[in-house]
Parts: sequence; C-alpha cells; structure tokens
Amino acid sequence: MEFERVTSNDLVAGDRTLWNMYEESGKLLIPKGKIISNESLLNRLIAMGLFADREELLKSREEWRAAKMRQVQQSNKPPSTVGTLMAARRKLDAMVAQLDRSIQGKWLSDKVGELADEIVAACDADGDVAIAMILLRQEGKYAIRHMVNVAIVTALVCRSLEKPAPATRSIVAGALTMNIGMIEFQDQLKEQTTPLSPAQRGRLERHPMMGADMLREGGVSDTIWLAVVEQHHESIDGSGYPGGLWEDQVSEGARIVALADLFCARVTPRSYRPAVASNVALKGILLERGKSLDQTIASHFIKTLGIFPPGMLVRLANGEIGVVTRAGGKVNTPQVKSILSADGHKLGLAVARDTGVDQFAIKETVDPKQLSAYVNMEAIWGSAAAYRG
Repeated sequence: MEFERVTSNDLVAGDRTLWNMYEESGKLLIPKGKIISNESLLNRLIAMGLFADREELLKSREEWRAAKMRQVQQSNKPPSTVGTLMAARRKLDAMVAQLDRSIQGKWLSDKVGELADEIVAACDADGDVAIAMILLRQEGKYAIRHMVNVAIVTALVCRSLEKPAPATRSIVAGALTMNIGMIEFQDQLKEQTTPLSPAQRGRLERHPMMGADMLREGGVSDTIWLAVVEQHHESIDGSGYPGGLWEDQVSEGARIVALADLFCARVTPRSYRPAVASNVALKGILLERGKSLDQTIASHFIKTLGIFPPGMLVRLANGEIGVVTRAGGKVNTPQVKSILSADGHKLGLAVARDTGVDQFAIKETVDPKQLSAYVNMEAIWGSAAAYRG
C-alpha cells in the first residue's frame, strides 16, 4: 500500500474519517469511521504526521473538488424566473392572510416593495418566461395570482417605456396591491355567473379607495403607488370609476396597470366563460376600449406581448401542437417548440419548429384547457423555467 500524507484540508473536526490513518511507520493510528471531535487534537495529529492509502485519499479529494465545483456552478446559475414568480405568489398570499397585522405593524411598504423588486428582477432575467408563466401556470387563488400576473405585465411594459427603476418599483407595488380592498370579494365574483347586484356593484366601485386607505394606514406614503391603487379603474375618457377622471388626471402608472389588469383577466377562465387566447384578448381590448386607452402605452403593450405571446399554445400546419417560446424573425413567425404530434401523442422532447416554413406555419391557437398534456416549462425554456413546488 502506498501512503499519502493527510493535510488539514482533508479532515474536519466532528466528521467521521473516510479512511484508516497511519503513522509514517505504517502503524494504524485512527481507524476508518472514527470521529475526532477536538479540533486542537486534530491539528496536533496532522502536524505530527498522519498518512492514508494514497488511492483512497486522492479519490476523496477528487470527489470533494467535484462537489465544490457543483456548488459554485449552482451559485452562479441565475435564479429561475418561474421559481421566483411562484414564490412571489406565496409571499403575497401570506401577506394578505396577515393583512391586519401588516397594516398595524406598518410593514406593507417594505414587504411589498421587496416583492416588487423580486418581480422586476425575475422579468429582467427572462421576460418571455415570465409572460409564459401567466398563460401556463393558472393554479392557486385567483385574487393573488391575478395581482402577481398584473405586476409581471406592468414590470415588462415599464421596461419597454424605459421608466426609471424607482418609478417602476412604485407602479409594480401598486399592481401587487391594487385589489387588497376586495380580495375575498374578488374570488367570489370569479365564480359568479349572474349579473352584479346593485350592492355588489357599489362594493366593486369602492374597492380602489378602500385599498388606498388601507395602504395609507399600513404606512404607505408613495404617491405613485397610491395613485395606481386609487385610479386603476379610471379611463382617460372619463368613463371609469370611482372618480370619473379625465385624461391627465389619470396617472401614467394607473393607465399601465389598468391595461395589464384587463389583459390578465381576459386570459384567465371564469365560471361563465373560457379564457380568451392572449393575442385575441389584447386585440379585443384595444378595439373595444379605443379612445379610452393611452395609445402610447397601448403600443408598448403590443411591443411587449406581441401577436403570439410566449406560452401561447398553437396548432401548426402539420397538425402538431406547440408552445410559442420567443419572438421570431417576423411578428407572425414566432419561435415554437412542438410538444404533441399530429395524432395527439406527447413528443419525447420539445422540438423546435421554424414557423416561417409552410409545413410549420401557425394554423390556429389552442385552448390550454383542451390540452391534456402537462406543459413542462423547464423542458421548453430550460433553467429559467425550473420549478419544484
């Protein structure tokens, strides 16, 4: 047996030894599996001279180096956009569950601000994956999910508008809290199939002011943030509520959040209607609302979401069903990965298709609820879409 000297990098006080250790003469000194708990004793033994089987020791060192390399690679890997945004849903849900305590403790401003920063960072890391998550991950409480989804679209539109970071943070924070005056009521309305009663209509129209009052009580003094919450149902043509504001009376942040709110609501199924395809939803909003929308902001929504937003499910000319992943060379030829064959079988791997080629041209959109196969976002977008929840 060939010996190799043990160094201080090979042993840690309190750990079990991985090999027999010997004196230089070859006499067994410390058997494998023994714990040397005293660090000063360990240092004296190493200084005196400890030896182990060379092959075993070098193998242990190689395994240790490989483990450290994996740790470094993991720490250098950018955080998952989907993981961060799903965590944001959980954090906002926990905040809402303790809303009274948050208000009394004056925690809202800091906690929601931190959450806004996380959402902005996740969107900056991969905006396409963030949009796709809105369309493909519609589980969980609607009221919470909706506010996070609106915050995602808001963050991306603010980036397109080149808004300064502090203003973006305030507007995104507004999106995250726009409905805190009606959380339970909103979940109730989502399941309602009958028209609103006069009492319900009044309750709905009061929620912006109620939410802003709650924020003020909770220590929020940011005027941009508060304006978003108070005005996210106002329209520049005066048709909105609660104040019937006109044109520049409606803050830019509120205009952004209002459009994001409409879009995210349309692409989510309700008890009385299915979800609307995302490109149809945006087109419908722009046509319906017309002059009630800020045209500059509307153009940035189109730029941000595109004709075929990431996460949209489409049927190709060859019959395959795929997922839009990113923008393509032209607005009507996005990048797509097929996940189902023409006969409905799940493909082993998501296959990239060039929608600019006739064979793979987009034929129609597909309702996600009609798709029985689970869309594995990580398999399509990689680590940015990883989620283990």
